[in-house]
Amino acid sequence: MKMQNDEIRSANRKAMPKFLIAIGICVIVGFTGGFLASWYGLDALTGGLKGAGAFFGTYIAPWAMLAIVIALPLVCVPIYRSAKRQADTWDGENEEIYAAVDKKLSLALWISNVAFILAYFLIAASYSGGFAIFEDKTRTAFFFVAIVCMFAVIFETIFIGQKCVDTTKRMNPEKEASVYDLKFQKKWFDSCDEAEKIMIGKCAYKAYTATSKACSVLAGVLAVCALIFDIGFLPSFSVCFVWIVNQSVYCKEAMKYNKAGTKIR
Repeated sequence: MKMQNDEIRSANRKAMPKFLIAIGICVIVGFTGGFLASWYGLDALTGGLKGAGAFFGTYIAPWAMLAIVIALPLVCVPIYRSAKRQADTWDGENEEIYAAVDKKLSLALWISNVAFILAYFLIAASYSGGFAIFEDKTRTAFFFVAIVCMFAVIFETIFIGQKCVDTTKRMNPEKEASVYDLKFQKKWFDSCDEAEKIMIGKCAYKAYTATSKACSVLAGVLAVCALIFDIGFLPSFSVCFVWIVNQSVYCKEAMKYNKAGTKIR
């Protein structure tokens, strides 16, 4: 049933005031922040921030990565073992045990993936000193600590992922994809039943909306920081690139499935 033009205009009029108020608040906050930054000379903090960033990248990031290497198995392995013990006692019928195992395996994967992403950030921070880090033996040693830790985190993440996926496969014999398969995600999705695909779709939509909101906020913040702290355009470009990919993939898939109609698979 088509919505009438009057209903469409009514819905727009109802939503418009809140939208305009939100836009107005953002403009006022942005203008006020920029004015105060200029008035109080906050751009003078640029040198201090760069110095703090260099110190963090050289002396803190490598040891933070080492902490991740130690903490990741200490946190995830007990969670995995607890899930495996429950999986070994599962009779193939008890839904509560299945849900408990799935929750623990998902938690272990979540923690390991977050640790992996943090490791990427920290290795980038360690690189941020440029080739100047090789001019000092201590800084060079810290840099190689970060490199070794990065490989260790990669290995731990892959190992934890494999164990969790293998346990899930033992409870779901229809799932055959190996975690080392380059098309793992596609094959895993294809092996899911309709209920699982609906759940994945809902989770993906939540992730899409959260990513869009985060990118919009970060793009605004980084635009202001480019003016005040002279951080350049690359941070904004990186966020906007992710934002464009997120929007483009969503719209492309939506148009494809809209054309497919009931033939979606």
